[in-house]
Amino acid sequence: MDKLKIRQIVRYKPRNKISNQVGYNVWGKTKFKEFYRKKWAKSRRGFMPKPRFSNQGSLKDLFSERLKSRQVLRKMYGKVTERQFKTLFNQSEFGSSKSNKSFKGLLDRRFDAFILRIGFANTIFKARQDILHGSFKINGVVVKSPSTLVNVGDFVSPSENVWSSIYTSFQKRLKLRLERNKSPLKDAAGSSIKLPVPLPRYIEFDYRTLTAVVVYEPNQNEISYKGRINLKLVREHYG
Repeated sequence: MDKLKIRQIVRYKPRNKISNQVGYNVWGKTKFKEFYRKKWAKSRRGFMPKPRFSNQGSLKDLFSERLKSRQVLRKMYGKVTERQFKTLFNQSEFGSSKSNKSFKGLLDRRFDAFILRIGFANTIFKARQDILHGSFKINGVVVKSPSTLVNVGDFVSPSENVWSSIYTSFQKRLKLRLERNKSPLKDAAGSSIKLPVPLPRYIEFDYRTLTAVVVYEPNQNEISYKGRINLKLVREHYG
């Protein structure tokens, strides 16, 4: 089979299939109310299958839980192929004892994930689409590869054709956060309400020029997910 057809089969699969398998929305949003088919009934009720870690469970059940954890983490970052996912795993501290890079940090510094993290897109799929259309730059150069890693010291900014729309969107987000949080300093999550999008510490952002820069290599604890991720099972799956 042609390599292009294999790549299309791997990437262009139903997005919510993994959510139906694990029983909850992988991306942390409550969109299951829009699905009325019978197979989505458990997901609409918030059903979460309990993992079997007791001695009575078989090795098949344990392998199934590890496989689901890997699939959930890979699907959270959009259309990441298995080869790309395993390459980042081998580059991290999980795959090599000589490496000091965190696995979650490498995944989060993918260009499409970074665009989503700083708020330039609402979903990982929209971030990938905008990157393929040439809407964002790294160090002043338009990059159309979603799998490109943003290194420490790199500057990420929108291109001229989308700059005004992103700036307007940030102003609307900031207005909504100020209306929801009457406190002048911080909101319930401890984030500053002066920022339209809460950012991790390893990212510095200039809201006047809409430019983000990676200050240092992030560790495992600095990256949080809306979904439920068991990183230990992912590590055991490849171990």
